[in-house]
Amino acid sequence: MNTNASQSHPVEKVWIEGNTLQETTGSARSLTSWLAVLVAVVIGLAIAVFWSPVIADDTIGLNIANTLVGTTATKVDLGNMLFSLAFAVVAGLATTFTACNCVVFSCIAPLTNETEKNRLGKGRLLLWMSLGVVGITAIYGLLGALLGKQMPSLSTGTIHLAIGANVPIRLLQSATVFVLLGLVFLLWGIFALGIAKNPLQRWTQQRPWAVPLFLGIIVGFFTVGRPYALFHKLFLYASSTGNILLAALLVALQGLANIALMALIFVVLTYGGHVERWLQANPLRARVLTGISMIGGGTFLIIYWGVRLPANFGIGWFPHF
Repeated sequence: MNTNASQSHPVEKVWIEGNTLQETTGSARSLTSWLAVLVAVVIGLAIAVFWSPVIADDTIGLNIANTLVGTTATKVDLGNMLFSLAFAVVAGLATTFTACNCVVFSCIAPLTNETEKNRLGKGRLLLWMSLGVVGITAIYGLLGALLGKQMPSLSTGTIHLAIGANVPIRLLQSATVFVLLGLVFLLWGIFALGIAKNPLQRWTQQRPWAVPLFLGIIVGFFTVGRPYALFHKLFLYASSTGNILLAALLVALQGLANIALMALIFVVLTYGGHVERWLQANPLRARVLTGISMIGGGTFLIIYWGVRLPANFGIGWFPHF
């Protein structure tokens, strides 16, 4: 009797087992990805709920600025050009932990992931990111000098909404910019986790400078939405000079100062290559780390600026602590 008829052919058996293993692995990765999304959303939501602008903006930000300037930073005169350049750096550093910049630390994960994928090296990765930051912030400074008080971020006007709330125009710009940036962060995280296909993946793989440049452009747009008092003071001075080159330089300097601490942490974390080797040991680690950091950051931006801020004007509801 031919017993082979009731058994799978060896090649067929290998093919079936191989595909079963692949499907199982794919399912495990999918479960891990969705778990990462859940963790990231919970983290981002929790930070948005418990975030204290008093601690971030005043206790940390203004104290840093006052210490570096040597006096009350919000009242200091910026009439001297050299001092205004120094003030731009101080304002940028003071903004580091504010709600309009703290998500910059989410960029560390994708940057770290890039160090083990391409040949650029840490220095050039940061250089490309800096170019992105400078490109956006310099253009914004230039526009400030050209348009002056016509810039929404320099407006003192409000918009009256049907529900009876009067919302400052500059805060409407902030909410719009940061919610849109939050959506970009969410998409980046979803692509990193493989939940959706990144249409630019092949293009960026062929251009190792693209990822850090895009990160820099995103961080540059933080400045466009920034309502922070010290930046407002700097931007108001820059626009009042009427000098497009000086205005561009001032805003670009504060933009670079925004990423200074992030860049330092990135260099420290990747020193010696231990982090890169840890990521290389299991490629899923890099995906999950990037996904959680980007989705967590995006969730914070959307909830804080798109839900919590409007609630302060009676638009919707948000828990207060």
